[in-house]
Amino acid sequence: MAALLIDFARTGDALAGTTKKLQKQALLADYFIGIPEADDLRRAVRFAGGRTFAATDERVTGVSGAILTDVIRDLLNLDPVTFRATAIRHGELGEAMGELWPSAGQAITPTLTLQMLSDAFDTLAMVASAELKKPILQQLYARCVAPREAAYLTKIITGDLRTGVQEGVLQASIARAFASALADVQRAHLIVGDSGDVAVLARAGQLASATFQLFHPIQFMLATPQETADDAALTIADRIFFAEDKLDGIRAQVHKSHDRVAIYTRTMDRTDASFPDVVEQVRKIPGEFLLDGEIVPWRNGQVLPFQHIQRRLGRKVLTPKMLKDNPAIFIAFDILYREGQSLLDFPFRERREALQDLLADDVFGMTRIHPVKSSVDIDRAFVDARERKNEGLILKDAESVYSPGKRGKMWLKLKTHLPTLDCVVTAAEYGHGKRRGTLSDYTFAVWDRDPGDTGRLVNIGKAFSGVTDEEIAQLTELFLKISTSNDGRVFQVAPQVVLEIAADQVQRSTRHASGYALRFPRVKRIRWDKKPEDADRLAQVVQTYESSVNFARGAPDLKPAPVSDPGLFDSL
Repeated sequence: MAALLIDFARTGDALAGTTKKLQKQALLADYFIGIPEADDLRRAVRFAGGRTFAATDERVTGVSGAILTDVIRDLLNLDPVTFRATAIRHGELGEAMGELWPSAGQAITPTLTLQMLSDAFDTLAMVASAELKKPILQQLYARCVAPREAAYLTKIITGDLRTGVQEGVLQASIARAFASALADVQRAHLIVGDSGDVAVLARAGQLASATFQLFHPIQFMLATPQETADDAALTIADRIFFAEDKLDGIRAQVHKSHDRVAIYTRTMDRTDASFPDVVEQVRKIPGEFLLDGEIVPWRNGQVLPFQHIQRRLGRKVLTPKMLKDNPAIFIAFDILYREGQSLLDFPFRERREALQDLLADDVFGMTRIHPVKSSVDIDRAFVDARERKNEGLILKDAESVYSPGKRGKMWLKLKTHLPTLDCVVTAAEYGHGKRRGTLSDYTFAVWDRDPGDTGRLVNIGKAFSGVTDEEIAQLTELFLKISTSNDGRVFQVAPQVVLEIAADQVQRSTRHASGYALRFPRVKRIRWDKKPEDADRLAQVVQTYESSVNFARGAPDLKPAPVSDPGLFDSL
């Protein structure tokens, strides 16, 4: 029996209705067990994980929010105002479709299958223009006879299921469904790269037969923050650790076989097109391998400010001048696979030897490491790294295996932040996911001069992390009361709330009226004890920008890179 979308939708609703991970695992496991065909099982697992294609498949449907909006409006004959209001209220297109889609009644049995979705996605990936994609989508939606079918068809297309099924839940569900050890499922996933294929192997009892293949991204190993060198020394205890500079770039993994090169970021996205010079750099290294490292802006043996890389991102065309003005290289610090052999379980010291052997005399191709034991060693290494204009320090246990996605005590990181800034909230925006019903994204500003007749607030950034759910609820209630205007999603608010903001760097920007922007801003605390006029002045921002600890200073005044894809509600 073919797997039906309506059954997938019912399972999805049940998943969304519970916050308990064990219950989610049980629901998914029962659903997977009931799917007899291997191909349908692959599709169900991939769709449940928010993917239209396998993780190892580089194809995309190319269906933007604008295309979906046009198709849905035409099918339902909706006026733009009603559609936009419904989408904003739900915070996503899927649930909006669930409300707006007419029910055909119980007399008509749903027949839309997961295979039909998969076949349509294959066709969507083959056609380039929006006008060719629209009739494919129209035919697919025309098969929906139940509102929940339309809702989950939309959710799958957008990759926005809102069921709370993260990778860990998905893997645990596969293990539970097919009586496999979770560790075996996790290991097979690292090797194979696609949860759908892992599920098929698990049902057949063949997880041990999984073999590693290049060109599927694996999760990066993460480092645990340490506040001071003394803290790091206590964590290290009597173990042997190596110190290396923490680079300020884009974490990336490079896959290479013959002339084929793929570069993946921490979000598991391909980024080759933004870095053709890095691709050519990697092609010159002989052999087949998988490297972990950092893409950094680079000229004359020195790392440049991060904005040089920002200038490239999101652009469809990179001119020779842009590449010349914003040069980049890949600096490796780990090797995970070479010539048919996985090195994930090798200790770090042996992986570094393999990396040295691969890169030979290419001194610019890899980080330098040296052993540290005491807080004095760590502090000296940290100062040296900062003098080289790098972010800080990474400390790695010499005996540590590579643990994808894990943040344990095998890798540590030490870096300082700039002085915090007290900023006034000028706008609050509805969030996404579990925060979609709250005002959780905050635009903030400083005074361009002392408040008074001539002083005004100028925006310098936006933050959504660092506040608790309880604080968000409190702020939401307040901002709704003091809102001066809104477009249904973004609320302009009276200057009343002061936030203490931490950031990694201050950089020049034409995006904000202040002329500056904060990199990686986050809320450190809400300053209920401060009045709006107590917030910092723009002069403080400029002073921080010019300080020796701010490595973004002196970078070119960059214009915002164009956005390659519209936001979810941009076309509504």
